Amino acid sequence: MKTTYRDEWRVMVTLKPRRPADLGLTGLDDLAEFVAPSGPITVAVLPRRLGSLGFGALSMSDSLVSRDVDGDYRRRCEEIAAELRQRPQVDEVTVTCTETHTCSHCRLGWEVLTADQAADPEHRQDEHSIEGEPVCCDWAIDEFRAERGIPRLDEGVVAYRNPDRPGVLLCREHGYAWAGLVPLKSDDLPDGGLCTYGDPAAPNTQCGRDVLIQPSQAEAGGQR
Repeated sequence: MKTTYRDEWRVMVTLKPRRPADLGLTGLDDLAEFVAPSGPITVAVLPRRLGSLGFGALSMSDSLVSRDVDGDYRRRCEEIAAELRQRPQVDEVTVTCTETHTCSHCRLGWEVLTADQAADPEHRQDEHSIEGEPVCCDWAIDEFRAERGIPRLDEGVVAYRNPDRPGVLLCREHGYAWAGLVPLKSDDLPDGGLCTYGDPAAPNTQCGRDVLIQPSQAEAGGQR
């Protein structure tokens, strides 16, 4: 799932000064002539921090004074924008912020397949990949596919084998999304196998799950 973080709220103001006073240049009429700039001037107006108490350097975290930090900054910027729009030298006012998109599973930057990439075997995960599918991690891809009824990655895989350590067999839960592991289907394990996840020196910490018995099947069996 994509998570969006917003910060650096600001009001972008475009000015078209027509007289010295529009730039705060007052008291110079008898001494100087004013030449208007050839183009507009754009400046950023920053809202005062929510946690600023207004007593010199005294302040606290925004989250301590607000339950909706983004909303309060937006409202503060809208108040500033409304005031600025009433001034004759102001031509345009826009409230904006910096947005950062990350994956809620792996915390990496959020990126998705384009239409061209989804059609290119070098970029897509498998034949089921479509435009808009995330590329950061298998968890995000599976969530995306589950919402759209698309077969998940490694559909039918029951376990994973470590090619460098043949004795290591991991169930789907403990081997999923680990790089370098070989996915196995039930036909690859005719005699089954137990998940070896855990500390070999402490048998009680090992998973020990029969990889051919999926959790849903085990729960169903226990309910009978």
